[in-house]
Amino acid sequence: KASTNINQPVSLIDLLPTLCDWAGVEDRLPCDGKSLMGLIDGTDTEDRVAFSQAHEAVGTPCFMARKGQYKYVHVHSYDTQLFDLKADPGEWNNLSGNPDHADVEAHLRSCILDTFDPEAIAQANLDSLYRRQLVNQAMQTNGTSWAHDPGFDSTKNALAQYLG
Repeated sequence: KASTNINQPVSLIDLLPTLCDWAGVEDRLPCDGKSLMGLIDGTDTEDRVAFSQAHEAVGTPCFMARKGQYKYVHVHSYDTQLFDLKADPGEWNNLSGNPDHADVEAHLRSCILDTFDPEAIAQANLDSLYRRQLVNQAMQTNGTSWAHDPGFDSTKNALAQYLG
């Protein structure tokens, strides 16, 4: 509908089920995300929770849950953050721990912890780092490289260059 403004937070992960609905695809594999068609046609009025993850950016599991005007940030092993984006769009006033917003904070925290396991993700990240460190040490010992480009030595023929 032209000029319709939908104020529900959504995510790119919602595009696949939306496009499948739009195309009339009924038989499909399960996927994350929720079709936006109900928001578009007005049949879905339920408040949505949109998630974001940024583990690599901060070096530990980091999640954001957004519902309505509130944004909750959960960084594993660090203090949480809660912002009222309507009253504080610049996110300067952390409401986490504020008794007036305890229900909102508890709800958004449970949305994250019911969906994700930060402790397991943190352990998997550490395990991956240890494996990569071990492989890197082995490669340094035998003079090999992580580089996907083997390089080019114009003084060698193709067989000698890549096999020896």
